[in-house]
Amino acid sequence: MRLPQVFQLRPTRRLLAAVAAMVGLALILGLIRVFSPESTIIEPLSNFFLVSVSVLAILSVYDGLKRLSADQITLSRKLPNSFALNRPQSIRVEVCNYSRRELSVSVSDAVPSNFHGAVFPLIQNIGVDKRGFYDYTVVPKTRGLAIFDAAYVLVESNYGFWQFIHRLGDRDQSKVYPDFSAVSNSSIFGVEQAMRNMGAHIAKRKGSGLEFNQLREFREGDTLKQIDWKATAKLGAPISREFQEEKDQNVVFLLDCSRRMRAMEKNLSYFDYALNALLMSSYIALDKGDAVGVMSFSGEPSWLPPIKGKASINTLLNHLYALNTSTQSSDYVTAAENLLLKHRKRSLIIVLTNVRDEDKEDLQKAVEIMSQQHLVMVVALQERLLSQVDDLPVEEVADAMLYAGTKHFELNRKKMLALLKARGVSVVDATHKNIHVQLVTEYLRLKRFGRI
Repeated sequence: MRLPQVFQLRPTRRLLAAVAAMVGLALILGLIRVFSPESTIIEPLSNFFLVSVSVLAILSVYDGLKRLSADQITLSRKLPNSFALNRPQSIRVEVCNYSRRELSVSVSDAVPSNFHGAVFPLIQNIGVDKRGFYDYTVVPKTRGLAIFDAAYVLVESNYGFWQFIHRLGDRDQSKVYPDFSAVSNSSIFGVEQAMRNMGAHIAKRKGSGLEFNQLREFREGDTLKQIDWKATAKLGAPISREFQEEKDQNVVFLLDCSRRMRAMEKNLSYFDYALNALLMSSYIALDKGDAVGVMSFSGEPSWLPPIKGKASINTLLNHLYALNTSTQSSDYVTAAENLLLKHRKRSLIIVLTNVRDEDKEDLQKAVEIMSQQHLVMVVALQERLLSQVDDLPVEEVADAMLYAGTKHFELNRKKMLALLKARGVSVVDATHKNIHVQLVTEYLRLKRFGRI
């Protein structure tokens, strides 16, 4: 939307200073007329004042009419291919001067309101047929589609009395993804090595795997069950059968989008921590040859059927990057029923949620529904207060009530998770700091022991 012509220019300090000087001169002239009406300097001073005002008016009007045309100054913006949540990234704005004079240019870019860190205006002089480069850094605070409108560009007029306001540049957009640097590190260093670096425990398989891979020479540590006796008799040397983890399994995430996932820790919501853990474990599952699907519940409905291949992580990112929490409460039973309607093939179902003791019956019923067809894992985000309760000072009655209430909540929550474990459900009780490591560790444990 273009600004009305009257709002497309504003006076500079130079013009305001000149106007202030004229006002001062008028005051002096008025005082002389009042206190010394017979003074001989009144007439020449009046003439000087009138001439000065006339000259200033003519120059300022002429200067205000000498606006640059649309082809004399252009602006382009270079955005990253994508942004990562809470990570500083640089943006460059390029302004080209095709006019016949040097320009003093001030740029204020139209940064989305959910981006922090940019400081405007950015000012520099740009010579004739030259380009000016303006660099600034932003930190996106929410995921989704970021839209940059045309920038506000202030160009000083020829005599410096006015600044013309231009809206220049295209309406650009870029996506703000979850911070997937951990996924990038995995692709560079290898999945299991990256997970070891992050603190995940990679369990060794006890016994044979589920899927035959190849025959090889007998090695120290091989069991007698691994020996292929026919091949051994034929070759005259011990030959072992080598197994690998079974591929082509399905992993489906049930992602809680309820209001509980809005709790914040260090500039990120629990939902974002869960999303990061989902992406990390999805990348590893895809690397292991499994197919990964996602369904959200208690919020914006979203369903992505299981897909395979390491390149599918981009499909997951594009499917999830704009997903956000709602004001609804967690409805596990409805989520379980909807999942069974959409997906019947036996899979590992990973429920990512912020569970509380009042969810006991609802969650147990949902797990019972899903367990008839699938293997279920519940990943329960642990609120920070639970890890800090023992350090809370107890000096007043209110402190004692808080301590007792928190311990009661913690005990009931542990009982609920223990009951799920007793029913054969895999449970991960994790904090926002280690949810990604705990989730991947449990997935790899189930994978290596042939549970999926």
